[in-house]
Amino acid sequence: MEFLKWDTEDVAKWVESIGFSKYKACFTENFITGKKLIHVNCNNLPKLGITDFRDMLVVSACVRVLLGITETPWNNSIADPRRDTVALFLEVKSRTGKWTNSLTYQQFLYYLEDPDYTPEPESEHDENEGDENEGNENEGDENEDDEDEN
Repeated sequence: MEFLKWDTEDVAKWVESIGFSKYKACFTENFITGKKLIHVNCNNLPKLGITDFRDMLVVSACVRVLLGITETPWNNSIADPRRDTVALFLEVKSRTGKWTNSLTYQQFLYYLEDPDYTPEPESEHDENEGDENEGNENEGDENEDDEDEN
C-alpha cells in the first residue's frame, strides 16, 4: 500500500501511466494524494473535472485495482453491512492523524473486532517493556501451577 504515501505529483504520474495524461491537472488542482484516492469514484469524478462517462468508468476501475478493492459499490445492498475490509481500511487511512498514520491493516482487522482497540506505539522502549512483561507472565503462570499442586 505504498500509494498511501503518494503526494499529488505521484498521483499525477499514476494517472498518466494509466493513459489519462489529459486529467493530470484535474488531480493536482484538486490536491488528490494517495490517501484521497479512496474517495475517487464515478460519483465525484465530475467534481474533479472528468465528465466523459467512459473515462470515468476506466479511471474508477483503475483506482479500485490500485487500492485492491474487489467489490463495486452497486453490488452492495444498503441494508447489508459493508464487507470489503480493504476499502474500509483505506477510508480510515485517508484521514490524517497519529493513530491513522501508524495503523496497519492487521491492526485494523483487530479494530473491526474490538472498536476499543488502539495500536501500541512502536519504539525500542516499548519493545523492552513487552519482553519484561512476557517474563513476568511466565513467572505468574509458574506460581499458579504451584498453587494448583498444593
